[in-house]
Amino acid sequence: MKKYIALVLMLVMLAGTTSCDKQLEIIPKGQSTLSNLEDLETLLNQRFYIYPNPEELNVLAGVQLQSYPAIAQQLSQTNTFNYALLTGDESVDRANITDGSNCERIYETLYKTMRNFNIVIAQAPEASGSEATRQRLIAEAKVLRAWYHFLAVNIFAEQYDAATAESKGGIAYVDNTNNAEQKMKLTLAEVYDKILEDCSDDVIAALKPGTVKTAYRFGSDFGYGVRARVLFQMKRYDEALAYANKALGVNDQIEDRSTAMAAGKWVAPYDADNNYLLVNSDGSNLGDMYAVAITPEVVKMFEYGDFVKDCIMNPMEGWTNIYNDYTFPDALMFVGADLRFNTWGLRSESMYYLAAECLIRSGHIQEGMAKLDAVRLKRVYSPKLYSNITGMTETEAMEIYQQCRTVEFIGTFENFFDRKRWNTEDKYKKAIVHDLQEYGKFTIAPDSKLWVYPFPTKATKMNDSLTNNY
Repeated sequence: MKKYIALVLMLVMLAGTTSCDKQLEIIPKGQSTLSNLEDLETLLNQRFYIYPNPEELNVLAGVQLQSYPAIAQQLSQTNTFNYALLTGDESVDRANITDGSNCERIYETLYKTMRNFNIVIAQAPEASGSEATRQRLIAEAKVLRAWYHFLAVNIFAEQYDAATAESKGGIAYVDNTNNAEQKMKLTLAEVYDKILEDCSDDVIAALKPGTVKTAYRFGSDFGYGVRARVLFQMKRYDEALAYANKALGVNDQIEDRSTAMAAGKWVAPYDADNNYLLVNSDGSNLGDMYAVAITPEVVKMFEYGDFVKDCIMNPMEGWTNIYNDYTFPDALMFVGADLRFNTWGLRSESMYYLAAECLIRSGHIQEGMAKLDAVRLKRVYSPKLYSNITGMTETEAMEIYQQCRTVEFIGTFENFFDRKRWNTEDKYKKAIVHDLQEYGKFTIAPDSKLWVYPFPTKATKMNDSLTNNY
C-alpha cells in the first residue's frame, strides 16, 4: 500500500478547491519546507485524477452524448458549452460562460496538480537522500509535467502543425514554483519543445526500468508512452512508432475482456497490468464509465460479439436502454458503477493502436493490422483477422482502424485528440453530424473554432497573456 499521509491529502488539488497545505502556504513564492526525498515522494504518492471526465470533448467528437438532461432540455439551454458542442453553434460566447464550467474545472485540475511536480523538481536537488532516488523522482515529476501540459495544450490550443506552430498560440508552461511570476502564454511550437524536453531520452533513462505494479506510479513504460503519444499528436509518425515499440517492449499486456462472458460484467481493477499510469476522472463512489451515453453512430461501430457490448446483460453492470427512453432510440448508456477506467492516462492498448496507425501510414498495412488484431482478440469473440487480408489499401485499412479505435477509447480524451489531428488532413478530415432525429441534424465543421476551448475567465483575469486561441 502506498504511504498516504495528511500532507498528501491536502495537496491533492481538485477543481473547485481553493486551499493548499499550510506548510506550503507559509513559505514565500510557492516554496515548501520538504527537505528530504522521502517527504518529497509523498507528493507523487497520490491518486491522480482529472475532473471531470472528457464527456464534453466526446460530444464534440460525435462519440458521446451528455448523459443528462434530455435532449430537448439540452437544446433549450442555448447559452451553455454543451449546447454549442451539440449543435455546432459557434455564436455561443463560450469565453464568458466559463465560471463553474467543466472547461474551468479541467483547467484548474491540470494546473493545480502541476504544482506538486514542480515542487519535486525544484527541491529534490538539495533534499537529503540517495542520488538514484533523487534522479528518479525528478524524472517522474518531469514526465508527469509533460503529460499534463500535453493534455492542456490539446484542449486549449489548436492542433499542432509543424508549418504553423511557431505562429500559433499555445498555453502557459508552468515549470517553476514562483507563484508571484506571471506565466506567459507560449507559442504552440515552444510548448511542444518544452513537453519533449520533459520526456527526453535522458529523463526516461532515470525512471525505474520496466513497469511498476502500482496504479499511480510508473516506470519506463509510461515514459516511452508519453513521448510516443506526444510525437504521434505532432504527426511525427516514424519517431512515434519507435517509442511506442519501446513502450511495448517494457509492457505489452492487453486487458482481457473475454472474462465478461463468464462474469456477466466488465471488471477493470486499479492495478490492471495494461495500465502504464492510471488517471481517473471521478473521485466519487461512481466509476469512470458510469452513465456514459454513446451516440447511435458509434453504437454501430461495435463489432458483433464484442465481449462488453454483447455479453453484459445486467443493466446495473453494463448497457441500459434508459437513455433511449430519455432521449431517442438507438443510443446506448453504459452503467458501470464500480468500473475504474483509464480516462486521462495511458495503457498498453494506446501504444498498440498508435503503432498500428503509424505502420498503416508508412505502407506496412498487414503489420499495422496485426497490431490492431492483437487487441481485438481480447475484445471480440472469434473476430475476423484483418492482418490476414492482402491487398488492402491505406484508405481501407484506416477506415477499419478508425472505427475500432473509436470504440476502444470511448470515455477517454483520445477520440477528441484524434479527430483534431485527422481534421488537419484532407483525406481523413470530416464534419461531425449530430443526428438528433426529431430535433434535427447539426454539423460541426473540421475547422470549427469549437475544437479549441477558451481559457477560463478566472485565468485570463489574472494573466493577460492568455488570449484565446480561436
